[in-house]
Amino acid sequence: MTQRISFFCVLLASLAAFALPSHAAAETGSRSLTPGTSQAQHAKQNPEFDIAKGKKLFAGKNYPEAQKVFEGILINDSNPKSKSAHTARLWLAKALFMQQKPKDASDQLDLLLKIALDPATIYEAHFDLAACRLKLGQTLSAALDYLNVGISAAPVGMERVRETALGNARLLACTSLDANEITALERVAKSPDHQAFFFNERMQKYLRSNNTGTFKSSLPLAESLIRSPSISPLYRQLLESLKNQEKAVDNGTMKEQRIGVLLPLEFPVYSRSSVLPAGNRVFYGLYNRQLKHQITKPEQLLNMMTVSTSGNEKNGASLAATKLIDAHKPEIIIGPIFSAETVDASQAVKHAKIPLITPTATDRLITENNPWCFQLNPTHEERGRIAARELLKTTKPSVAAAIAEKTPYLEEMAKGFLDEMKLAGTKTVIYASLSGTNADSSILRQATGLHWGKSMGSLYLPMDNRAVIDKTIGLLISSKTGYDRILGSGIWGEQDVFNRFKERLPKGITFFSDYYLSADTATTAELSKSQKLLWNSPVSSHFWYGYDTLDYLLNLFSVKALKGNKALVKALQQSPRFRAHYTDYSFDGGNVNRSMNVLRYENNIIKQVR
Repeated sequence: MTQRISFFCVLLASLAAFALPSHAAAETGSRSLTPGTSQAQHAKQNPEFDIAKGKKLFAGKNYPEAQKVFEGILINDSNPKSKSAHTARLWLAKALFMQQKPKDASDQLDLLLKIALDPATIYEAHFDLAACRLKLGQTLSAALDYLNVGISAAPVGMERVRETALGNARLLACTSLDANEITALERVAKSPDHQAFFFNERMQKYLRSNNTGTFKSSLPLAESLIRSPSISPLYRQLLESLKNQEKAVDNGTMKEQRIGVLLPLEFPVYSRSSVLPAGNRVFYGLYNRQLKHQITKPEQLLNMMTVSTSGNEKNGASLAATKLIDAHKPEIIIGPIFSAETVDASQAVKHAKIPLITPTATDRLITENNPWCFQLNPTHEERGRIAARELLKTTKPSVAAAIAEKTPYLEEMAKGFLDEMKLAGTKTVIYASLSGTNADSSILRQATGLHWGKSMGSLYLPMDNRAVIDKTIGLLISSKTGYDRILGSGIWGEQDVFNRFKERLPKGITFFSDYYLSADTATTAELSKSQKLLWNSPVSSHFWYGYDTLDYLLNLFSVKALKGNKALVKALQQSPRFRAHYTDYSFDGGNVNRSMNVLRYENNIIKQVR
């Protein structure tokens, strides 16, 4: 960051006109520490050891104790040029931020940026300052901070910070800034690709607000960017689609689809151990599919209105859903992705009679007595029922057993399996819940009763822990308790599980997964490339949850015009099975997806059954 002053002129505008003298900076830093901290508690230590200790506490989410450690380092090291003190101040700011003290964290970072010398520390401090400003409600300033970090040359080892910062700037442009604010980002953006991203998003916002006059008057910039020799093909396609959108506006054929989005969008301070937040990655998938829709069907304006469910307030998801419905009047809502948030939001959409479809949440309470909510990820009970229905396609055993790992959601799968088997007429069902302890032997023996040491017909094993699987299979073998067919849910989709247990599963195993064994490789490669261009990150399972959900809905909307919320609910319930990129969706008249991928492992080969 040898050119950090020029790179961050926008970021530093809010700082004092003159830097404090070194001794004043040190004194200010000391006074800013938490009141009541005794210097006697901070005997001189090796600062590197203490920094490692503080980082370990931070990684363990013990933020108050981490704060104390970093404050102790600063008390013992008042040298304004000390690299260890600068590192401690950076991490003190992170600990304060994670305790919902963004103003205190921001103050520490402002001070650090006046005295820091190490380029990597300065670079990371600017990233964290953006997170603080966003928490403080300074959205445009935060977006500009992120963008400046994202377009600056990253110091050695800081490339991930740069990529995350650029992604955050774009995410804020898509979800939190208006068209005029995005113009400020365009002025800062350096490359034609960066400019094209923000310009396209600004143009879509003009269309969504019916500001067609400004949309048309801004189109010459698209021509200028298209002529740039360095622009990527994806962005050239997006800019070309703007001209087709203009034709639809002129012809009066532009149609709007209003889709609300409820996701936990998060912008934390940087930590090397952290991964991109799940909600952000789901949004990446949604946005990727939205841009594909813009390119292929420019006359159909897709208006995705996003409200974040992140926050600590009680009933936050319900409040976010109400805010989204009242402000934007969506036809349908995608999200949330976590069960607790979705249960919370489900009551708001039920009251408003707006359909909601969650890509991932599995709690049965979401759709229980609520016809307005839909779950693309089968509930735990439904996963067990799917396994039973697959078994019943080829056999109707008189005895069926389900042995679950002692975890609520896996036990629910086992009970769903047995309920479906009983409905089909299976005379004897056996249930056991094991935890991988010495008590499992007596628990399993008591559960199997007269079938101990005999064949249990069909056996279903919903498990996620390798040690529990090992213990269960060992008990079956040692007791000579057999089975005709074995089925599995949970961790069975992982290759190393088969490698570990294949010698002890001579009859193979049928298991159930959210994903196809393989998908169209050309499409996967294309989307991976566009994902890198758009968000500087690889595709992930959460990306596919977002992409496939919107793909499913856009296909549904393309079949026929749906007038009214009740018509949309009925269309969702009765829609034919749809194969998305990585999974199948089929509600079969209900509100919970009844389809999963059925895979078979046998003779060292995994194959897709259906």
